[in-house]
Amino acid sequence: MSISDVLSEYSRIRAKNETELERRVQQVYDAVPELKKIDEQKNALQLKRISQALDGKPIDTSDILALREKKNMLMIGAGFDSKYLDPIYSCNMCRDTGSLDNSLRCECFKKRVLEDKLDAAKLTDTDVSFELFDLNVFDDSPLESGKSQRETMQRIKQITSKYADAYPHCEPILLLSGSTGLGKTFVAKCVMRRVIERGYTAAFYTAYRLFSMFHSHRLGEEVDLDPVFTVPMLIIDDVGTEPMTRNVTVEYFFDLINERTAAGLHTAIVTNLAFHDIKDRYGDRIHSRLMDKSTAIKIIFSGDDIRY
Repeated sequence: MSISDVLSEYSRIRAKNETELERRVQQVYDAVPELKKIDEQKNALQLKRISQALDGKPIDTSDILALREKKNMLMIGAGFDSKYLDPIYSCNMCRDTGSLDNSLRCECFKKRVLEDKLDAAKLTDTDVSFELFDLNVFDDSPLESGKSQRETMQRIKQITSKYADAYPHCEPILLLSGSTGLGKTFVAKCVMRRVIERGYTAAFYTAYRLFSMFHSHRLGEEVDLDPVFTVPMLIIDDVGTEPMTRNVTVEYFFDLINERTAAGLHTAIVTNLAFHDIKDRYGDRIHSRLMDKSTAIKIIFSGDDIRY
């Protein structure tokens, strides 16, 4: 989607909202015919005031204010909210133009452009959510810890759903570690689903795909890395399965984690690696970032592979 496509979308939004406002006006006029006469009087007075201002004459707006007050009382008396006929905007900041009064791009505009770039990284699983999280698929037999796998997953569900509900006022790093088939990816996607449902932008990448992009970028190819560095919530799955490439894997991974954390953005990392294996594979700097208790929530999955 080009910039012109985004601007065209704003035009469609404005047209839709204007049509809805016209419908509301007619609805109110049909219910209270006197309101149409009041609006006509108010518009005539406003034109007169503009003419007076251009002529340098003093302006008295008391009559207009009186008509507005009368209109509000009639609307409320007819069961309408006093703001029912106010202009309708999908974004009150830019009034559906994509630009602010200072000519800077609105955040809603930036979000539209970013989501377009992340189109291939959207969550497509319709059967993944905390609401569909079935704890009964986990064994209820006690493990060495004394708790069953089901009890452990119930606790993980509580922690991660609370994390998603608190987003973005939560730790910037969510690390999910454990063996294969324990539900790590499912939980990460549940977090992503909840974050998206709450109106935020999120993206899901496998480590293989993400690091392939890094490798191509290192070779000088035109790869747009801006989305993965700027998306509010980034999910990276299967970390530790990507090929280790000299001067790429560790360097790009560290920059990604470091810059996103510094910017207050959130990153969920799903890995089969144990915590000490993360240090062995990626070195002290990355291990330190992921283990920092002030910026990271670390969750260990245990039990048997539920896919068998």
